[in-house]
Amino acid sequence: MINLHIHPALLFTPGNKPTLFQKGAEVEASAVIIDLEDSVPKSEKQLARDNAVHYLSKKDSNTTANIIRINHLTSNEGLKDILAITTSKLQIEAVLYPKTESSNDIQQLDELLSQTYEDLAIIALIETANGTINIHNIVKNSPQKLQALMFGAADYAYDLNCDNSINVLSSARSKIVEASATKNLACYDSPYFDFNNEDGLLKELNIVKTMGFNGKAAIHPKQISTIKSSFKPTQEEYEKAEKIVEIYNNSKGKACQYQGEMIDVPVYSKAKQIITIFNKLN
Repeated sequence: MINLHIHPALLFTPGNKPTLFQKGAEVEASAVIIDLEDSVPKSEKQLARDNAVHYLSKKDSNTTANIIRINHLTSNEGLKDILAITTSKLQIEAVLYPKTESSNDIQQLDELLSQTYEDLAIIALIETANGTINIHNIVKNSPQKLQALMFGAADYAYDLNCDNSINVLSSARSKIVEASATKNLACYDSPYFDFNNEDGLLKELNIVKTMGFNGKAAIHPKQISTIKSSFKPTQEEYEKAEKIVEIYNNSKGKACQYQGEMIDVPVYSKAKQIITIFNKLN
């Protein structure tokens, strides 16, 4: 199963625009999300579905992972999406499920996907008040295929009738990070929608990274390199992590420290994670 902790930059591409599917590989996105939901008008849902199945049926040699966002299973389009996915063994690593509000959502999706896929990850998109209210229940009672949470800021702001800004929605973001941590799930922040404003993107990235997010979705290829750079550990962080791992391994279980900082299992585990992410993004 895909390790989403080391895939920080996910690029959304509308399913009705197949010429954009390869763009993720070209800009070295961690994964491409082929979207069958919000970015596709109702009149082109079937076209998007056909495009996705055609593209994802082919074996691809590039290292960019493929994710598909389906429509909610309470809709006819969602049922058509799941039928298309489960009747064809597609080259996908994960399914992104919109407006997740209960563990039943994930359990139902898992039961349907398991008919065809053994190790397909599920990413729960949290974008409603009910989603954040029930978030700990979702994480606690969902099957193991739930590997990540993602925040959907635009829909969440609409649901609450509030402003879609980093300050206003900080509480919802904190809940998602907290719930993710209880089961060691990856957590992704919402896209930054003004794709011509790199300063604004950087500002938001700095905030969500310090909050505990390990990745962010993008709506434009030009955002990918900035997102990857923001979540990539610095050379200094990498060298410190290597030293911590070396000291801990040589300590043989005895108390040890690095420059006055005690090294215990969480510090050691975090250091190994930094090394893995650094090497993955290098």
